[in-house]
Order: sequence, then C-alpha cells, then structure tokens
Amino acid sequence: MKNYIIPSIGAFTLVSAFILAGCTSKTNQTTTTATTTTTNQSVKTTVTPDECSTINNLINGYESGFNSIKTDKVNNQFTNQWRTNTHIIGATCTVTLNKSEQASYQCQTPVKTQTKTIKSHQTLAKQLRQCLTKTGWFESQKETASSIYSTFVLDTKNPVITLSTNQEGNGFSTRFEIAPPLGL
Repeated sequence: MKNYIIPSIGAFTLVSAFILAGCTSKTNQTTTTATTTTTNQSVKTTVTPDECSTINNLINGYESGFNSIKTDKVNNQFTNQWRTNTHIIGATCTVTLNKSEQASYQCQTPVKTQTKTIKSHQTLAKQLRQCLTKTGWFESQKETASSIYSTFVLDTKNPVITLSTNQEGNGFSTRFEIAPPLGL
C-alpha cells in the first residue's frame, strides 16, 4: 500500500475520511450513499449529524449486546452470531458473542483495487475521527506495506473501534469493528 500512501498523518487522515463518511442511518436498515462507488458500497466526503448518530447509537448499543440491531441468528455451531439491520460498510454486518459473553459488532467488505481501498479507508476513518474525537476518543493509526489500521479508544470501560484494511490474495478487504475494551 505504500505505493499510493504518503506516510503522513495528513494523507492518512484524508484516506480515513473517505471510508467513514459512507455511513447513514435509516429505520430498520442503515445504508451508505455517495459520490464514488466501491464494490457494493458508496462513499462520500462529508459528515452529517445522522452519520455521527449512527456511530453513537452503535457505541451505546454495546452495553446491551447490540440487541436493538440484531436480526436473524446465523446458523453456526461454533459461535453465537446474528446478522444486523445496521451496516457501516458492506452489505452484511454481524454481532458475535465471545466466550465471555461479550458482544462485538463487525462489518467487512471486499474492494478490488488498492486505490479504492485506500480512499474508502481514509473516508471512514475521517468520519470516525469527526464523530469521536470531539467527545474525547483517542485515535491511533498504523500502516504497513499491505495494511492500514485506525483504532479509536475512549477509556477502559467503552468499546474499542477498529477500522482495518488488508490485502487478501489478489484483492483487499476493509473491516469495521466495535469490540470489548482492551484488557477485558
């Protein structure tokens, strides 16, 4: 990924903004709208109060195990997992219970080209930054030759939000997750 990214906070901020700005909220179904399309997901470059509301509602839903957004249970003998009616990225998001009965919310979407992947990651990270840093969340970023990570942490009681983009085979994948706090 280094071919397209200048290793600076400014460049990373721009890329992060492109992905996060794709969130909007609607009753029973959250979808994304946009000006650029990346594999079943649209991306835009501005943040509206409704989009921050979607992020905040997901964070607030962590305490209840995301019960308000669960739909049908996924038939899987190895894990407790449900599909959701709220999608930050991609068309399918899930809520999963870990061994300690703690819930996490995750979405993942494939993207075919590196350029679109980087732009999508930057868009979403920018939106997360705009929605979270004004309420005290701390952001850390890490970039390698084949991945980009943006992690948002408030404290040891609130969930951790991670946005990661990785090269997988001949393509790329972006994953958004709200998971139990570090150390739990």
